[in-house]
Amino acid sequence: MTGTISALVLLSLLSAGPKIAVFGFEGIGVDSVTATVATSLFRTELGNTGKFTVATVDEVAGVLGADKVVTRVSDAQDAARRIGAAKAVIGNLSRLGTQTIGMVKLIDVAGGSIEFEDQLATTSRDELDIVLIRLAKAVATQTKASTNVELGEITEKESKEANRRQAFFGGGVGFGGFVPFGGLRTTEVQTMGSLLGLYETPDFFAEVRYSGLLSSGNFMPFTIGVFKTAERSDFTPYYGCALGVGWYSVHEEGYYGYGYERSVPGFVVAPGAGYMMFHTYDFHVMADLRYYLMFGGEGGLQHGLALSISLGYRRGKDGGGGCCLLGL
Repeated sequence: MTGTISALVLLSLLSAGPKIAVFGFEGIGVDSVTATVATSLFRTELGNTGKFTVATVDEVAGVLGADKVVTRVSDAQDAARRIGAAKAVIGNLSRLGTQTIGMVKLIDVAGGSIEFEDQLATTSRDELDIVLIRLAKAVATQTKASTNVELGEITEKESKEANRRQAFFGGGVGFGGFVPFGGLRTTEVQTMGSLLGLYETPDFFAEVRYSGLLSSGNFMPFTIGVFKTAERSDFTPYYGCALGVGWYSVHEEGYYGYGYERSVPGFVVAPGAGYMMFHTYDFHVMADLRYYLMFGGEGGLQHGLALSISLGYRRGKDGGGGCCLLGL
């Protein structure tokens, strides 16, 4: 009888998969309770696949303490080693417009490399459990979740949309301060107004902007630019550059003492950086700093610095697009 029990225990050990540590998912634009529940459900479903021996919550807490969220591969590798796991999983749950996106990464602890990663999106919070079940199966089989669609209304198309990173259009107006440094016939601070269009994704935004100095009207740049957001979190810096054309006015003396204004065209370069707040929400607060340089006109280089504090609004995918920026 003792021999039979020993054989069963040995068979169980041999059939068990490699030990894996699942660390808490990061919540980006979703509340911490939802992210915690998502982690728990994913851990359970991953264990149900039978491919791994999943480290318990107490084992993870014993290494990380109360904060069980891990976002960096190197930190996950170190913590998993201390637990005695051969594999580790990190992930996040993020919100973008009407989409909620689950993303997971399978890490090989020995090599510190990402063996597999996948993401899946849904427009309904009621389907988050389906997203997590499919992502658990995807990790267990190392097969993209879009090839394992079985339940609910989530489709292969939605998985591809998540990989494509959903984008939104918008438009608006802006106002800010402009400090001329050279040319432009003045050194006094000017008020700059803008009309703009936006194309926004989680990782960058493109902008079409037409601006003018409201107090003098002697500088009008039209630019198209791309700006990279440093993070997908709610508070993130951004940086980039815009290129375009511009016009500034030159005063000419006419007959009988009458003068007139003549527009001179040139090429505009406008590098810039800023800080975006509430990045994952439908509204944004942006602090923007941009340096305008205009080449090719008369009288040498025309240049100046624009500074603005902006408010933005973006509708979800199903509600159309819109963004209104108001700078100070």
